[in-house]
Amino acid sequence: MLEYNVLFFLTKRQFFLFLRFIYNMVMKVNHVQSVLFKSNPPVITVDKPESKRMQINELQNVTPDFNVSIPQKYTKLGIKTMKNGQEIHFYKLGNGHKVTIIPMKDSPAVVKNYVNVGSMNETPDIKGISHFLEHMAFNGTNGENGHIKLETGDSFKKIDEIGGWANASTNYAVTDYVNSSPLLNNKDLETQIKVIAAMTEDLKLSEDMIEKEKGPVCSEINMILDDPKTIALDQSVRTLFNIKNPADEMIGGSVKHIKNLTAKDVRDYYNKYYTPDNMNLVISGDVNPDEAIKIAAKSFNSRKTPTGKKYEEKLSPINKTVRKDFVSDKAASADIIIAFAGPANNNSRENVLYDIAKEYLYSQQAGLRKELRKYNTSPYIGLEKISTKQNNPSMIYIAASPSEENSEKALKSMFNVLAKTPNLSEKKLYELKQKLLRDFSDLTEYSECMNNLIGLSTLEGTIDYITDYEKILDSITPEEVNSAISRYFDINKAAVTIVHPQTANQISFQGKRNPVNTDNISAYKLPNNYDIGFCITKNNNINYNIALIADKPYHEKPGVIEVLGLIYNMGSASMSKSELEQYSDENNLDIDVNLTPSNCNIIARGGFESGEKLYRKAQEILYNPAISQKNLNKAKSILKDIYNRRQLSAENLYADYDAKNHPYAYSDAEIMNNLDNITLDDLKKCHKYMLENSRGIITANIPESHKEVKNEIISQARKLKNVLPNKKITEQIYTPNTEPKVLTQVNNHSQADIKQVYKFKYNNGVKETMLGAITNSILTNSSIGLFNILREKEHLAYSVYSSITRDGDCGEISCNILTTTDNKEIGEISYDNVQKSIEGFHRQINELKNGKFTDADLENAKLTMKASLLGKESTLDKLQSVKNGLDSVHGITYENKLYNVIDSITKDDVINYANIIFKNPPVYAIAASKDTLNYNKEYLESLETRK
Repeated sequence: MLEYNVLFFLTKRQFFLFLRFIYNMVMKVNHVQSVLFKSNPPVITVDKPESKRMQINELQNVTPDFNVSIPQKYTKLGIKTMKNGQEIHFYKLGNGHKVTIIPMKDSPAVVKNYVNVGSMNETPDIKGISHFLEHMAFNGTNGENGHIKLETGDSFKKIDEIGGWANASTNYAVTDYVNSSPLLNNKDLETQIKVIAAMTEDLKLSEDMIEKEKGPVCSEINMILDDPKTIALDQSVRTLFNIKNPADEMIGGSVKHIKNLTAKDVRDYYNKYYTPDNMNLVISGDVNPDEAIKIAAKSFNSRKTPTGKKYEEKLSPINKTVRKDFVSDKAASADIIIAFAGPANNNSRENVLYDIAKEYLYSQQAGLRKELRKYNTSPYIGLEKISTKQNNPSMIYIAASPSEENSEKALKSMFNVLAKTPNLSEKKLYELKQKLLRDFSDLTEYSECMNNLIGLSTLEGTIDYITDYEKILDSITPEEVNSAISRYFDINKAAVTIVHPQTANQISFQGKRNPVNTDNISAYKLPNNYDIGFCITKNNNINYNIALIADKPYHEKPGVIEVLGLIYNMGSASMSKSELEQYSDENNLDIDVNLTPSNCNIIARGGFESGEKLYRKAQEILYNPAISQKNLNKAKSILKDIYNRRQLSAENLYADYDAKNHPYAYSDAEIMNNLDNITLDDLKKCHKYMLENSRGIITANIPESHKEVKNEIISQARKLKNVLPNKKITEQIYTPNTEPKVLTQVNNHSQADIKQVYKFKYNNGVKETMLGAITNSILTNSSIGLFNILREKEHLAYSVYSSITRDGDCGEISCNILTTTDNKEIGEISYDNVQKSIEGFHRQINELKNGKFTDADLENAKLTMKASLLGKESTLDKLQSVKNGLDSVHGITYENKLYNVIDSITKDDVINYANIIFKNPPVYAIAASKDTLNYNKEYLESLETRK
């Protein structure tokens, strides 16, 4: 289950990039959660000054609630302090439930309960039950044994009411339940903990709710099976460990298994695996450990004990390379995975060795990225935890998605790199260690990331992977890494999976606070017209961004921006892509360039010691990109490959249509048709345009321990060429949609992808921006919201939401759904879900326009917006806030102004705004099977005549 809260001040392009970023983060979080750890409880050494704190063994002076007469006892196991000063407090409740608390000032509170169970614990007759039980946790609790009583949807509602979000996930060997809030009120943390406690210890599991939830779960399974990459990963696990699993997909299960589940199946599984000794609660964020443990001790009170033998899928790693090929009519490219048996679950040092080996394979010296770049794809190296058994291996895999015609060449290149990986040198190892330390430091800024890392490490008993990461990393030798590469990337014992497309070349916080802390930020206007903004951070890494912003976007020839954007990332005139990567590896820095018709962003980051080289290299790429005929030809080839493999979706269908009516956009077809006509002069003209017709903004963080960096950055910024004065002009591009329009496209998925879009005039005011965000939040998450009605009550889909974006003076709000219509393989045919979904959109929009939402809905939406603004933990988040301010007419504290206007918004404001933004007729984009579209032909035609 996944929920997004996106504020309205994202542009349309930024929103799409945000979704892509979220997708990548979901993938990364899954792999972060797959870091492997020991099983035995850690032996924690506590310094003498902490000895008095260690005498706290029992709960004292706590007023019971929920009718609990005696709050549960707990033992404090100790405190570990990371190198950066971060404390981690360890406890154990009297019933065996482990609790870990990580106080992180100014971070949102994340409460997460990890259950040591996953799909590998399911017997053949109940495949998918772990994931199903995760869903059932949101369908009500008994309110017994001192737990809070929750009705269906209350777990979302109660967290919404405190401005937070809730989620859950299931994997091969862990299931977790999480919520987060900015702690705007004193009781918020207690609410978070109570909800998680009830969801994991006191589920109602009534027969009617079990039957009701089968629909959304089956819908999600269909969504999973529509993703070729998921299927490739699933098949790799089966092959690598010789698993004979009857489920269609091992984590989600099969529709037939879910439909056959009984209430007894679900209750028995719940009682066997959801016992205190099999769970680990982690609380991270701006919390007081002494107070937090008291709340946990009176909220978690399960007396369940382990019963019966627990099932565990047997893993038998292959001893020779096995290849399996599949064909999918849902694939647009070839999805390749090469999988290997990885480190055991209880070996921290081997996991650190894996971290180094992975980075080495990515590097220029080993050449995996360089080789795959020839085929217009890039590698992803990941690690999956497969088993709850401590000594069992994990799975390491390398994934890539080239075109079908390049699939065999790419696979051969991947094997060649692994077979000929040069031995790691002492110098190269030092470079890799510096990069890993930099990345680790960035990761520890996020409350949720720290929660994930610490949660699984304490569950497995290898907390040293986190607390002693720097120490372990420092002690590793080149010989150890070379040995690890030989063991964990052995091409003689690999599971190779390729999912081929059926057809190729288809185009188609505590108390009140402001989001921006004015004590830690500063801004200056330089003589060359650059605005420069700084944020002081505890992180010693340097994040440096040069942004050129053209208020009148570049619009000469289709495809020029896309080609130039690729070339910007091919090095500079004096340094090739390969040479730049080598330089970056040696100097612990990264540089990326993002180019759109109106923005050129050079994003540079590195360790503190690489600062001057980082600034100079960013400037070099800005003024002297690698524009050459060779790179032009290469960029054209890459773009053709990308567009040929583009997935069919309602989003892409609408984007192509919208481009034809947009003064500064081109459709994919227009870009493809003009690629061969692009010349070097076109690229040079575009590059010159961006330099001469843009405003300039620079943002950078200043490490608290190295404040002299500010003067160095200002000195470097003064050397940049003059830009236009920073007087933001909103481009006038809005054109009202006067007639309803229906767009359709055939795809082979079992789910219909539907997007219903409304355009409206956007005036860029602070109140209007926040009003749009709140209105959108109510439309998705409220008593009349799409999620509550179309998903929870009508069971039309697993994925349904609304989104709101803006581009210049044009705003867009859309309703989006993936609803199952055509899964003939299992006899699930529901073509009428298209009509039900679209009519559902119209119905809920009308309820919004007529003010049918409650006062509580409005307050929850306001809290959601506050949480979104306040939840800026990382350096990158904080710098983005500074940039948002500098790139607006509202100043560097723009987000504070957004925050401060929230409470002034009334129900009448929302009603009036809803009637404005939904005034014009919509555009409908539907990507669905041919049979689905044929069945709904008359209905879809009728939409174009609807007033």
